[in-house]
Amino acid sequence: MTRRYFLILFTITVALLPISGANAYATVLSQEEELTPEEITAYNEQIDVYTAGINEQDLLKRGDMLIDFIAKYPESELLEPYVLPAYRRLLFECSQSRKYQELEILAEKWLDLYPDNLEAIARAATAAQQLGHNEKFLKYLLIIYDMEPIGARARFIADTYDKMGNLEKYIEWCEKTFTYPEYSGDYTLRLKLVQRFLEIENIDKASTYAAKTLEVLDAAEKPDAAQEENIRSKRRICHHIIALNLYKEDKFQEAIKSFESALKAETYQEGFYRIGLCLWELKKGEMAHDYFSAAELMGGEYTEKAKDYKEQLYKESHNNTLIGIEKVHKRAQALIVSYSAPDAAQE
Repeated sequence: MTRRYFLILFTITVALLPISGANAYATVLSQEEELTPEEITAYNEQIDVYTAGINEQDLLKRGDMLIDFIAKYPESELLEPYVLPAYRRLLFECSQSRKYQELEILAEKWLDLYPDNLEAIARAATAAQQLGHNEKFLKYLLIIYDMEPIGARARFIADTYDKMGNLEKYIEWCEKTFTYPEYSGDYTLRLKLVQRFLEIENIDKASTYAAKTLEVLDAAEKPDAAQEENIRSKRRICHHIIALNLYKEDKFQEAIKSFESALKAETYQEGFYRIGLCLWELKKGEMAHDYFSAAELMGGEYTEKAKDYKEQLYKESHNNTLIGIEKVHKRAQALIVSYSAPDAAQE
């Protein structure tokens, strides 16, 4: 440690004591031959400005005083060891006390001086998030990502765009997130994209991401018993959405295969009902009424429609009567059991 630096350290320590350290300071000055009277006066002035700044109770004023010090004494030996750490402590104090309005102002002023300071960017981002300043928050998130691009940050940015309702950017950042190894097998994010497209009634895009979700699930290790039921449900949803899109495109045979895959994952009323509709479109009425009957037996939203279609189709081939329809019910029950069997889900 140089004699000059020691003098600065000693002077600040004495200046902060509750009892005046003038006599001790004078003694040190008299022993310090390197300093001229002008230098001593300059150091005294800097120390006075610094100590006044750090003792200011108003957070914003304290920040302004420290920044003024930097502007006025850019070459000061007090900067690195004292002034800069004092400003960082000020930002920390605002964050700890949750004074986010002050934190945002102070962090942005610091960034005017040091635009690449990661700590200040993170503080500004925190403040903007807490204050609901979403555009600023994203701006800082993107800067942080550019400085240190990692998967977790890409995912967080994607989620932020999602909360803001910006689907285009959400998709962009989801795709970027998928490029990181830790998210290459994440089916939940892909399934969330499926849901977002369903919300805007874009079944085509929803089907695309449903297929991507299934690709990830197929490549994953076999789930344990605790997760298996949940995974089955996700598979059913994805196959169902793909089937709905195929049905919309009048690809009824392909749609049946996807609905069957959905039923093998998890039996549900609409799957039987939709296959019945596909078979009807393919002019396979006798098969269709079995599936409509299965939907009726399952119970739920489509019960009445399924019953009406079943009876209509049956009457068309039975002289406009329902005589013997119990055979259809038996076949429908067997149909439900066939999809519910453990080996059906493994096909």
